[in-house]
Amino acid sequence: MIRIFGTIIPLMLALFAVVAVIYLSYVFSKYVALGASKMSGTKYMRVVDRMMLGQDKMMIIVQIGESYYLTGVTSQNVQIIKELSGDELIEMEAAVPSATFQQVMSFKSALQKHLNKKDNEPK
Repeated sequence: MIRIFGTIIPLMLALFAVVAVIYLSYVFSKYVALGASKMSGTKYMRVVDRMMLGQDKMMIIVQIGESYYLTGVTSQNVQIIKELSGDELIEMEAAVPSATFQQVMSFKSALQKHLNKKDNEPK
């Protein structure tokens, strides 16, 4: 009996230590993220939207005051492509489901068929 408690107590302490480390990591990461957002300190401009074009290439829409700029960004260059007005920004509809999403849906339908077949089998 004493032997069981001798092994459970260190196990419980280790479990408590792991939970404490995870919680402290969570609190610390929130603190670091808050500090990073304060350090960026952008008062006059913001990134409205971005689209990745390749590994190190993207297009970004930046708002500065009332103006919007379409910029191209690569690892070696940042270039303003066009100045946009607020009227030119039209929110796009959601993209067509990707092949992965379609595979998940087809897997889901196949699983559902299998489960329905099992439910309909005589017992």
